[in-house]
Amino acid sequence: MVVVGAASMAGVVHYCKPAEGVQGAPIKLIEVPVKVVEYIQVPVEVPKIVETYYAQPILVKPNIEDYPSADYDIVMISGVKFFEGFKPKRYKCCAGIPTIGYGCTDKRIVSKGRIDELTANRLLVDELTDTKEKVKAYVKVPLTENQLNALTSFAFNCGMTNLKKLVNGQDRLNNGNYESVERLLPMYRKAGGKVREGLVKRRSWELGLWKGETQVF
Repeated sequence: MVVVGAASMAGVVHYCKPAEGVQGAPIKLIEVPVKVVEYIQVPVEVPKIVETYYAQPILVKPNIEDYPSADYDIVMISGVKFFEGFKPKRYKCCAGIPTIGYGCTDKRIVSKGRIDELTANRLLVDELTDTKEKVKAYVKVPLTENQLNALTSFAFNCGMTNLKKLVNGQDRLNNGNYESVERLLPMYRKAGGKVREGLVKRRSWELGLWKGETQVF
């Protein structure tokens, strides 16, 4: 860009004024000052203003409600019902114990010989709730809800005596070794002296629940 600047310069102009009333009189010179303005072109650097736009990240806060929250009680009840199976009539399990409904071994209930599914479901929930409280009282280390429910399913199936064997002893759960559960739990797969495929699958499911899996049947 070129900006035109102005500079002033003084000069003198001679003006000839004839003498008044005298014909052919000599010319008298009068100095009249005149101001002369001279314009000079001066190059000037004008900085360019460049606007730069940067893409700003858009932060989207996740909606927590979009993420399903696990209800480990539902997971536990669903799994126990699946592996126990509903039996409306009294029968003997593979270990030879008289059973009815969803794995109910209460002699007062079994002695009735028959049970409807609604009653069997209510009894199962009540028994699992009672078993969970026993597990909480016996295990001495902190447990997450899924870990507690995994041990509750195990104790419901194998009894509190086997739960005590599982968690007690050197380098076991009650001594703070949580990994021992993953190592020992699959070993409880026999009934009546034989390895039962149903128990193998159940221990696998309980181990998944212990790790936080949410498989619902």
